[in-house]
Amino acid sequence: MAEVRQTSSIADIERDAWDALVPASCFYQSHGWLRGQERPDFATAHYTVVEDGGRLSAAACAYDFPPQNAPALPAVAADHSVLRVGTRTGYHNEFLVSGDGEAARQALAEAIRAVADQAARLGHDALLFDFLTTDSLRLLSGLFPVRAELRSAEAVVHNDGGTFETYRQLLGRNVRKRDYEVRKFEKAGLHLRTAPLSACVDELAPLIGQTMDRYEASLDQEEIRTFLTVQAKYLDDVSTVFRCVDDEGHLVGGHVSFAWRDMLYARVAGFDYTRTRNAYEYFNAVYYGPLRHMERHGQTALHLGLSAVEAKVRRGASLHPVWAAVLPLPLVEGAGLSRDAAKDQALADAVRAEADGGMDSAEWDLDAAVTPL
Repeated sequence: MAEVRQTSSIADIERDAWDALVPASCFYQSHGWLRGQERPDFATAHYTVVEDGGRLSAAACAYDFPPQNAPALPAVAADHSVLRVGTRTGYHNEFLVSGDGEAARQALAEAIRAVADQAARLGHDALLFDFLTTDSLRLLSGLFPVRAELRSAEAVVHNDGGTFETYRQLLGRNVRKRDYEVRKFEKAGLHLRTAPLSACVDELAPLIGQTMDRYEASLDQEEIRTFLTVQAKYLDDVSTVFRCVDDEGHLVGGHVSFAWRDMLYARVAGFDYTRTRNAYEYFNAVYYGPLRHMERHGQTALHLGLSAVEAKVRRGASLHPVWAAVLPLPLVEGAGLSRDAAKDQALADAVRAEADGGMDSAEWDLDAAVTPL
């Protein structure tokens, strides 16, 4: 018989058991990432697991934000007080469930019911699943009536061949420009060296701060140092920093990434703009160097997150829709999905106009794609 257990720290859940539920596409819901994101001063974490015969069959994380820290709500949730279900960072959420079929659906339903009960106890009137994949939206709407809206597009380079040469083949007419960016970097006397995150916190923190300031996303340098230190504590074994250095070994910039299954996740980059040489340092540190590194380590997908989709598509990325989904409380049993199809299509069309490619026609046929499972 299934048993539901809840806790306020993922440290109370055995790491291998949790991670056994986490596929390659879900690094931001892995045990180490979630452990590093626990900030009781910022948001209260809640974890729910469904156990069957001593093994985890489903799991979920959720976050209760005080008003002063709460991220802006998507329009579909604007009239609700919500408990956010899924990772609070990373902008990618899927359901963690073992296997498939009816048993998996029921384990997921049990987990969601338990989270809903907890949300009600906390005084919320809805669950918000933000940045949810299409498959997970279909699964959710096959269990409960859901209100949803298209949220954004996330970019992933799917290099199924696994080599830098097969990556080049993905680029089509853009390959000459990308080769030029690699050559210019090399001719500028710049090199990429790799190191674990723990070895780079002090040198990277000020450069990340510079870059955030440049793009008007300023963050206190001590805060940057703190989150890098915490990530190094829990994720050093899967971290790789691509250090961009000149011929004298001086640091020009760096990019923090994390490996998970067969994917590499580009996370954050920073540069010293007094040392950069207009040599495509960013793209070499975030794309080309990592893709060569991936070839050596058997990884076939580079996760690039949201925003700047045109630049990502021109460098071989595919775009995948992500959604915001709301379950009003109390829960009502039964399948259902409501959304503003015209509004969703308008956003998809805007993404298409910006990206000029990288959008699979079947995946972005939204009416067909979100049919409940």
